[in-house]
Amino acid sequence: MALPRRTLEYLQRGASEGLRNAELFDATCQFRDAGHPLEETEGQLLARALADGLSEAEARTTIRSVYARTSREPLGAGKAPMPTAAIPPSRSASPPAVHRERSTLALPLRLDDGFVRLIDACFQPGEFVAIAPAAENDDSEIAPRRGVTLTAAEWKSKVATKGGIDRVFGTKLGLFLRINPMAKDGAKNEDVTAFRHVLVEFDRDETGKPIPKEEQYHAVVASGMPVAALIDSGNKSLHAWIRVDAPDEAEYKRRVETIWSWFSGLNLDRQNRNPSRLSRCPDGWRTVEGEHRRQRLLQLQFGATSWDAWESAQNAPPEDSFIPVSTLATYDTANDPNNVIGQRWLCRGGSLVVVGQSGIGKSSLCMQLMILWALGLPAFAIKPIAPLRSVLIQAENDVGDLAEMYQGVRQGMGLTPEQEVLLDERIFIYRDTTRTGADFVDAASSLVDRHKPDLVWADPLLNYIGDDISEQRVISEFCCNLLNEVSLRTGVIWCLLHHTGKPSKDPKTSTHWTASDLAYSGLGSSALTNWSRETAVLVRLKTADGEPPTFQFSMTKRRKRAGLTDTAGEPTDTIFLRHATHGGICWEQCEPPAAEEAKPAGRYKMGRKSAFDSEGFQAVLTPHGGTLTRGNVAQVAAAMKCSERTAWNFWKKLKTNDS
Repeated sequence: MALPRRTLEYLQRGASEGLRNAELFDATCQFRDAGHPLEETEGQLLARALADGLSEAEARTTIRSVYARTSREPLGAGKAPMPTAAIPPSRSASPPAVHRERSTLALPLRLDDGFVRLIDACFQPGEFVAIAPAAENDDSEIAPRRGVTLTAAEWKSKVATKGGIDRVFGTKLGLFLRINPMAKDGAKNEDVTAFRHVLVEFDRDETGKPIPKEEQYHAVVASGMPVAALIDSGNKSLHAWIRVDAPDEAEYKRRVETIWSWFSGLNLDRQNRNPSRLSRCPDGWRTVEGEHRRQRLLQLQFGATSWDAWESAQNAPPEDSFIPVSTLATYDTANDPNNVIGQRWLCRGGSLVVVGQSGIGKSSLCMQLMILWALGLPAFAIKPIAPLRSVLIQAENDVGDLAEMYQGVRQGMGLTPEQEVLLDERIFIYRDTTRTGADFVDAASSLVDRHKPDLVWADPLLNYIGDDISEQRVISEFCCNLLNEVSLRTGVIWCLLHHTGKPSKDPKTSTHWTASDLAYSGLGSSALTNWSRETAVLVRLKTADGEPPTFQFSMTKRRKRAGLTDTAGEPTDTIFLRHATHGGICWEQCEPPAAEEAKPAGRYKMGRKSAFDSEGFQAVLTPHGGTLTRGNVAQVAAAMKCSERTAWNFWKKLKTNDS
């Protein structure tokens, strides 16, 4: 079974000091869970661990301790597949690295007349091509000379006359040519006349392990990049000429960075970034450990039709994200394999934002939801389809705070010892107070690969977003790019705990908010609400003196899909909660407070009671014929002890009521 991307990255790139044991442990778990035998796992991971600086004894102990434990279900087993998306390269900055699983592909057969074929495919007849034979220098080292520049047409003529490029240059020490057209007699970057090709070459990974040519070939083909020529160097490496056709040197450098980022982890030769770089010349000879070897052209013009076409393909949605209309017509929504909680309330790859005032108890509510769903039990009638695994990453609570929450829920729910054993296998809690932005998501992604959860809780969002949450671009980068990449890859649901802003000083603010309006009560850009599949809002209500604190818990987007029911068992999008009366930290559903009290404290002020008295007003009007006029308004107002304007308002209300 295939290993997770995180494990493949570890094998290629290793771990930094302080994380070496943890990363080795994690990788070993993935090997074990995927069914790899101990001997094979040791063979692959010992080298990685030793390269990172661990001792052999320490590494073996870690690996064998993992294999002494029961295997877990492999990542993604038993779950419906989720669409995956490549990370598109940015045109304004270096793109994120895209790692590819290592595999092999049989090499193509060599092409006859390789030199002439390469000249025809990669250069125009009038362009100058620089060829450099190798020779021994004063230090007895073999190195290419400055070389000779002729037009492509002149080289072809010379080769036809001599019978081959190896007869033009008889050296067996190596023959090179520059990958781009040059000025006459040119040999430097400033002499390049067309920024057409980039040389890609790698024969050892970052651990120093040799990469077979078949793996090199697969990596080049799998990239999908436009390859103008593929050359067997005659030794350990292949030379791939990526056709970039950059209009100038600045764009050439950007495209080079894109290529290096794409092949990150394969240890590309960094000396090959310059446009005047030398590559092995097909049909030339080289000497390796006394053996004369031929340099061969293997393939021409494969991959994307152009660099622009390749970049456009990276920015396009992946093929497996396409959904035909016929699929929609037959999809069984009642038995959706991606459903996780409720009536398709939260599905795999979804997102939940829980919003509430600071200190209101969001963290304890989160603990209660995690525990109940881990046991496969409904929380306030919100039912999981099966027991769910959760990872909680939090920054606000120390171990004592968390213990109080857990023990309160344990007491309130009446958990059994057997249930607590299950919780230890399904809930994984970490405290992280330092990572933000991409660093946080990388760490969270590692935990997802390690524990294979259904839900990842981040408490609070403000600690981890790492930038100004009021800006849409920040939400787009953190949520749409970083979090979505992980959820698309793994199917995990992100659950973010978030704060409201400061209460408004305007007493009329929010007095007529609906549940949908509450979705936007979280601090920062509305893009966060637009991104989340569901926004749940927890609000403290104003209650009478002596009454226990009461809270409103509302689903604002997918509403009744969650499965909430009121105390009478009727479906609803809003329930009312109180803290448990037994003294522990636990939430209980309760009846709503009286109607006039069911408004958030500090936000919904009660207005002054109206002075309008219909019967009293009619009694004052009776001596005046039961009608208010300009002639009697002053007398009526005096009798009602109000202003004339108010008297007219009373008259309007009286007529409205009569109608």
